[in-house]
Amino acid sequence: MDDITAAASVGRRTFFRYFLYKEAVLFSGGFFPHLAVELDKLLSSGTPPVRALLLAMESNPYGSEEPDETTIRRRRLRVALLSEPSVSDFYRHQIALMAQEVTDVVRKHPEHAAVPYLPQLVGGLVHTMTIEHLESGETHHFSLDTGPWREAVRALERSFDA
Repeated sequence: MDDITAAASVGRRTFFRYFLYKEAVLFSGGFFPHLAVELDKLLSSGTPPVRALLLAMESNPYGSEEPDETTIRRRRLRVALLSEPSVSDFYRHQIALMAQEVTDVVRKHPEHAAVPYLPQLVGGLVHTMTIEHLESGETHHFSLDTGPWREAVRALERSFDA
């Protein structure tokens, strides 16, 4: 922390005014910063929840363009530091908060809230997808191959028919 604050020419107190935790520096851009807003728009337009989530994730600016070298280095550092319990715990907590936000957005729409467990399943999907991306070690972008997710959702649906 001393090296970072010295390089930034700020004191530790100033640093912690902007970042509540030292781990937050690694994730200062947030996780899909406009996901909830985009998801809400898509749900309001009548797009089904899982499709809306996938579309919202695909349209999000996080990773939509080829990253510059600084971004790649920062992402590699994140992946390397995930072996540190405090970093891993912080990251997983932030993902859980994002998943809860998605759950709350789906729940806000009465037609989806009326379906038991649907909001939680959509939130769980974004949670799983984000953790999978993290654990893959991918540093270039959040590539979203919707095929496996569609297959998993269909398999889940079929399991209830059996």
